[in-house]
Amino acid sequence: MLLATIAASATVGANVEEIDLATANERTVRVATFNVSLNRRDAGELLSDLSKGSQQARQVAAILRTVRPDVVLLNEFDFDESGEALRVFQQQYLEADPGPGSVAPLKYPHSFTALVNTGVPSGVDFNNDGKTDGPTDALGFGWFPGQYGMVILSRFPIDRNSVRTFRRLLWKNLPAAAVPVDPVSGKRWYSTSAWNTLPLSSKSHWDVPVIVAGQRLHLLAAHPTPPAFDGPEDRNGRRNHDEIRLWAEYISPGDKPWLLDDKGVAGGLPHGRSFVILGDLNADPVDGDSYSTAINQLLQHPRVNGDFTPGSDGAIAAAAAQGRANLRHRGSSRYDTGDFSDSVVGNLRIDYVLPSNDVAIKKGAVFWPAPGDDHFDIANCSDHHLVWLDLMLPSVSK
Repeated sequence: MLLATIAASATVGANVEEIDLATANERTVRVATFNVSLNRRDAGELLSDLSKGSQQARQVAAILRTVRPDVVLLNEFDFDESGEALRVFQQQYLEADPGPGSVAPLKYPHSFTALVNTGVPSGVDFNNDGKTDGPTDALGFGWFPGQYGMVILSRFPIDRNSVRTFRRLLWKNLPAAAVPVDPVSGKRWYSTSAWNTLPLSSKSHWDVPVIVAGQRLHLLAAHPTPPAFDGPEDRNGRRNHDEIRLWAEYISPGDKPWLLDDKGVAGGLPHGRSFVILGDLNADPVDGDSYSTAINQLLQHPRVNGDFTPGSDGAIAAAAAQGRANLRHRGSSRYDTGDFSDSVVGNLRIDYVLPSNDVAIKKGAVFWPAPGDDHFDIANCSDHHLVWLDLMLPSVSK
C-alpha cells in the first residue's frame, strides 16, 4: 500500500491524488483516532481562531499530514451548525500547499459530523447543587451546544443513509445500568426528573459505515465522559462505564428492543459486519479512575481484535521524565496515549482503535515522538496523541 509512514520522509512533496488513486481498490486502510483539543470556551471562538491562523491547528494538521490516515475520528472539535469551522480547517490547514520542504497536503472528500450532547441545556439539576443552568447541568458537560464535538474525515465514501446515531438514548433504558448511588443516603444520586432526562451518551455514539473497495466498514465513534470531576457517588465513572458498555452491547448478538437510535430503529450491529471502534474512551485498562475496568468490556470482547497494542517511544520517555504519578502505574507507559497531570493522574492509555476480529492488524503506533525525534516539536498541540492502525479487511464482502 502506497501510504506514507511516520518514519519516512517520502511524503514530502508527494502528489496526494496519486496516492489516493493507487490505493482506492485495496483492502488495506489506515484508521486513526485523535483528540485534537480544538475546543474553545465560547461558541464561534474556534472558527474565529482558525480564520485568523491557529498555531495549534497547524500542528494538528501537520500530524495528520504526516501520518496520513485514510479515515480519522477527531474528538474535541467544536461543532457548529454551518460546518464552517470544519471547512476552514480542511481548506486552510489540511489542503493548503505548505510550500517546499513540507509535508504534502491532505484531502478528505468525505466527512461526517453532527450535534453532540455537550452543552445542550437540560433544564434539570444533574449535580444536585440546586441550579439547572450550569455546564454540569447540560446533557453532557459543556458551556455551549456542540462544545467538544466529533468529526469523521474519510477518503472513502460514507453510506449516509445507513448512519445511526444514539445521542438521545436515555441512560435509564440500558438494562442493569450502573446507577450512581449517594453513599450517605443510599438512594439514587439523580432525582426522578434528572434520571428520566439524562442521555447515556455524554457526546454521542455514531455508527458511520464507509465503503472501502466495495466493502462496508462500520466506524463506531464515541467520546465517553471522563471518570472524574464528580464525588463518591462516581456518577461520571459509572456513566463512562456504561457509555463503553453501549458499544459492547451493540456488537453483541441478541434482540435489543431498548437499543433505539435517534431515528427510532432498534437493535445492534448485524452479525458478520466488519467494524472498528474509535475514540477517546477515557478509560485505561489498569490505571486511572475507571469504574470496574470499563475498557475491558471491549478489549476482552469476543468480537474485538485486541491482539495488538499500539505504542510509542515518546510515551516511555515522557513517563520517565515526568515521574510522580507515573511511577505508581501498573501498566506499561509504552501504550499511553494521554499526557495528564503528573501530580494526580499521570499518563494513561485512553484513546483506542479496536477492529472487529475478522479484520487483520498489519501495524500501528501512537504518534508520540521522543525528544530528539522528528516531529517532536509538533506533538504538544493536545494532551492526547494520535493512534493509528493499518487494517486489512476480509476478502469476503460484508
